[in-house]
Amino acid sequence: ETKRLFFPRFFFLSNEELLSILSETKDPTKVQPHLGKAFEAIAKVRFDNNNEVIEAMVSAEGEVVELVDHVNVVAGDNKGNVEKWLLQVEKSMQKSLRKESSASVAAYASDPRTQWVGEWPGQVVLEVDMIYWSKDVAEA
Repeated sequence: ETKRLFFPRFFFLSNEELLSILSETKDPTKVQPHLGKAFEAIAKVRFDNNNEVIEAMVSAEGEVVELVDHVNVVAGDNKGNVEKWLLQVEKSMQKSLRKESSASVAAYASDPRTQWVGEWPGQVVLEVDMIYWSKDVAEA
């Protein structure tokens, strides 16, 4: 229970799934099958060649968003404490999506729509589309 209180997204996992994650703390890649339940629209994360640093998040559709702040899963307190490095991953995901969204808002105004849609992750496209739709409706 203390692990769930530290990282509340663990509440989305069954007891068996949580035990599976916690029993495999020596191999951070063992978390991959459970990420979809903890983070919607995230199928997996991309590790570096040594499986020590998380560099990006990947959707089920294959869209990749690079993390602004890479997360070292074996540095300091993170080693063996999956709940600590997953919390860092969550914060980095949010920061990365904010950065992607801000850049996409700027690109929307200057790029042709067909080009713009293909250059950004689906979630960001939907968000920015709604921003401009709301702006246009408010101005009408």
